[in-house]
Amino acid sequence: MAYMVLFLITPLISGSLTNNIGNFAVLESLDLSSNNFSGEIPAAMSSLSRLRVLKLDGNGFQGSIPLEILNCRSLTLIDISLNKLEGSLPDGFAAAFPKLKTLNLAGNEIKGQDSDFSQMKSITSLNISGNLFQGSVMGMFLEMLEVIDLSRNQFQGHISQVQFNSSYNWSHLIYLDLSENQLSGDIFPHINQAQNLKYLNLAFNRFARQEFPRIFMLQDLEFLNLSKASLAGHVPSEIAELSNLHTLDLSENHLSGQIPLLPTKNLQVLDVSHNNLSGEIPLPLLQKLQWMERFNFSYNNLTLCASEFSSETFQAEFYGSLNSCPIAANLGLIKRKATKHKGLKLALALTLSMVCLLAGLLFLAIGCRRKSSTWTVKQTSYKEEQNISDLLSATSSFDRGTLLAEGKFGPVYRGFLPGGIHVAVKVLVHGSTLTDHEAARELEYLGRIKHPNLVPLTGYCVAGDQRIAIYDYMENGNLQNLLHDLPLGVQTTEDWSMDTWEEDDNNGIQNVGSEGLLTTWRFRHKIALGTARALAFLHHGCSPPLIHRDVKASSVYLDYNLEPRLSDFGLAKVFGSGLDEEIARGSPGYVPPEFSDPDNNCPTTKSDVYCFGVVLFELITGKKSVGDDYPEDKDATLVSWVRGLVRKNQGPRAIDSKIRDTGPEHEMVEALKIAYLCTADVPSKRPSMQQIVGLLKDIESAVHQ
Repeated sequence: MAYMVLFLITPLISGSLTNNIGNFAVLESLDLSSNNFSGEIPAAMSSLSRLRVLKLDGNGFQGSIPLEILNCRSLTLIDISLNKLEGSLPDGFAAAFPKLKTLNLAGNEIKGQDSDFSQMKSITSLNISGNLFQGSVMGMFLEMLEVIDLSRNQFQGHISQVQFNSSYNWSHLIYLDLSENQLSGDIFPHINQAQNLKYLNLAFNRFARQEFPRIFMLQDLEFLNLSKASLAGHVPSEIAELSNLHTLDLSENHLSGQIPLLPTKNLQVLDVSHNNLSGEIPLPLLQKLQWMERFNFSYNNLTLCASEFSSETFQAEFYGSLNSCPIAANLGLIKRKATKHKGLKLALALTLSMVCLLAGLLFLAIGCRRKSSTWTVKQTSYKEEQNISDLLSATSSFDRGTLLAEGKFGPVYRGFLPGGIHVAVKVLVHGSTLTDHEAARELEYLGRIKHPNLVPLTGYCVAGDQRIAIYDYMENGNLQNLLHDLPLGVQTTEDWSMDTWEEDDNNGIQNVGSEGLLTTWRFRHKIALGTARALAFLHHGCSPPLIHRDVKASSVYLDYNLEPRLSDFGLAKVFGSGLDEEIARGSPGYVPPEFSDPDNNCPTTKSDVYCFGVVLFELITGKKSVGDDYPEDKDATLVSWVRGLVRKNQGPRAIDSKIRDTGPEHEMVEALKIAYLCTADVPSKRPSMQQIVGLLKDIESAVHQ
């Protein structure tokens, strides 16, 4: 029997799909996925009566699904996901395809309800994620379904009303995702009937407060996400029976009591943060953590011996926990830390009045004074005056020779505090509507936020409408300088503090002064992942979530150990409503498209995600966020240029020639696709930073092997 297939690889096509497609009457498979088609799906599809496979995913088709598609009654697979389709499904859509097994409408703006699918008798895989469907989910559990993804819609009602009877064979179910809807009531009371279930995600709904669901017969379960599912009470010990679990997310619930023994054999992702758990973390679980992809125990009342974890990891992943170890266990570490931080203790012993005196001298040095009054400084003791004298000597009185940069919030200066501690002093000059007390409270809060990929705020000064923030100095500069403003692999005395230092292999990556630092894909991926982790911590590890507001290449630094660290987080809050509108909207090249609406310029976590996507584009392409030329399109921006190439499946053209041969091309293209998702025009279609970390880590396993 003749079998006709049409699919496009290269060259890829943009523009509208013409009605000539109807001339291929004997066509049985049509694959136009991942092109750059736009306009409406042509009505001429009605002529393709023999069509069995229709793949139009990953394009820019607009309008609604045409009524004429109902003539294609032989279809077994329809994938029109990741387009710009809207409206409702055509009347009779469900009954028109008696042989349909796979339907994917994900990532559009299609409206509808469960009754639109009620007559699909052969369907085995249904994905309508990321649309505008609403109402009950009762009719979505069709007889033969194995894969059900209804996530990120507007479904409501009690899912406990779904009938568990002979009309649906729950043993068929392998994948169920109902996350990010408005479902209420109790979680399925008979979920154990789905004994072949491997993936279950019920996160971020509006369930009634309830005890942990009885899922212990689901021996094949590999992924379980019950985050923000209103769970209360204890985590039952029977959870240890789920030996195949790879991912377990129980965060943002009301769980209490101790963490039971968990199935650690295959566990790679664990998040129990933001609960009321207490007691000691089981030793077998602690021993497993170092081999896991990621974990988070923060915002509980847990106890552990953290001798195997760095202080940064303890602060980031165990925030709020008690570190309780036998004294002998950390004796060597305690001695090393005492020596290492001797100078730090001396610096922190300086009084606030001394820091404000330093701030006053700094303003005199740069010719900057308050409008209405002079700086007022508390009389210092002889000992403090002696410390101040030493400090001014070490910093050359903060003259203009110590100016590091003219930052968005104000100038940044370099200095050495007593004890040899190298700092960056950021003068916040744009004015603030907060009182001294309110500003100090915000800066105190920011100073408590610690993560291995954040630049630590180690001190501050508040005096009237002036605010000064003191940070750890980042010896290896920022990504903007390294990637765009300096020759790669060149170290200059002006930009880096160390004239000579030992070569530090750092897991195969050499120091900034060594040749070829940013000319490897491996290192650029490391920067991307570290920055993503920092943002994920701000968004998901802080309560309430902390929006950065100004993620860009110049806010990503490299510390002495070449670890990426994100700076300037939370500074916008220090200004209150006094922040200039231009600054509040973001930096050129990083402004999300939703900010083009003057009535919609409120930063969100998804606007941070967009900015991160631009930085990721910069890392992979080597191009600036603004100011680069694109010969094929003089009006293009970095975002529009790369997104256009990704849509056309021409991602490799965007890869920076300096890293092209330093790693597998498909990994760099995959990273481009992640940045593509981050820079979606519609904020709701952008992934969360937690999801981005997971996607980048999937690449990491190949990058670091």
